[in-house]
Order: sequence, then C-alpha cells, then structure tokens
Amino acid sequence: MLISCFIAIIFKKRSMLKGSKNKADNDSPERLNRLVVGAELKGDLSTESNLRIDGAVDGNVHCDSKIVLGEKGTVKGDITATEVEVEGSVEGDLKVEDLLTLRKTAIIRGKIETSRLIIEDGAQIGGDIQTGDLPKNQGNPSKSTNNEPKDESQKSSDVVY
Repeated sequence: MLISCFIAIIFKKRSMLKGSKNKADNDSPERLNRLVVGAELKGDLSTESNLRIDGAVDGNVHCDSKIVLGEKGTVKGDITATEVEVEGSVEGDLKVEDLLTLRKTAIIRGKIETSRLIIEDGAQIGGDIQTGDLPKNQGNPSKSTNNEPKDESQKSSDVVY
C-alpha cells in the first residue's frame, strides 16, 4: 500500500513537470506563476504559462500567455505577452498580442502596442498607443505644420479677419 501511494505521487509530479505548449495547459490554475507582495526580482523573467505579479520586477517580462499585474505590482522594463491586465505600474513598453486591460489604478509610462485595448476611467498613460492591425507609422499621412507663406504675395492675400 505504501509503495503504491509513493508511485502515484511520483507519477503525479512527473506529469505536472512535463512541459506542454498547449494553450489549455498554460491557462490551467496549476500552471499559474506568482510573484507575491514583498518579492523583488532583478533580471528578465520569461514563462509559457500565466503569470501574476504582485511584487516588483526590475527587468523585462515575457509571457506566452496572460499576465496580471496586481495593484501593488511594479515592472521597470518591457512587457511582452498574449494578454495583459494591469492594476499596478509599468515603466517600460507593453507589446500585447491580443487584449490589454488597464484598470483604474494602472499607471503606464511607456509605449503601448496591442490589438485590442480596454481602459477604465482613472488609468494613467504617459506614452504612445498603437492599437489594431495598422502597420507602424502608417495611417493618415501627417499634414505639414509649416504655415509660413511661400512667397510675399501670399502673405497679404491669405490673411482672414
């Protein structure tokens, strides 16, 4: 009996440790990575499964699934993920493949690139935002901001009171 329990425990641990790139496995609650309040990480962090950050990260974060940055969580570095929900603060660029949700307590200081964006009232953003499938630096051509007349004859005829 003791041997069968021991074998069952080893089998369960081995099956939990086997890596799988299946999205359903990455979303499983057993595969949630957590950085709790008070924990600090200096350096880059990369994971295939969901990640919740309630502590502090000083470095870039890459996740092949969803990241939740809790209200007390901070990241000083770039974030790249499939989906991100921010309640805390980010000092760096966010590149989100699918959905970025900024809760009312979110503070972003950096550039945002995402397919879809939800911003709650109260969220603070200091940086550029690129959404949708538009190519970078495309869209409407910028208009010339130079309002100076090209020759002297235009100066008096273009004046409107």
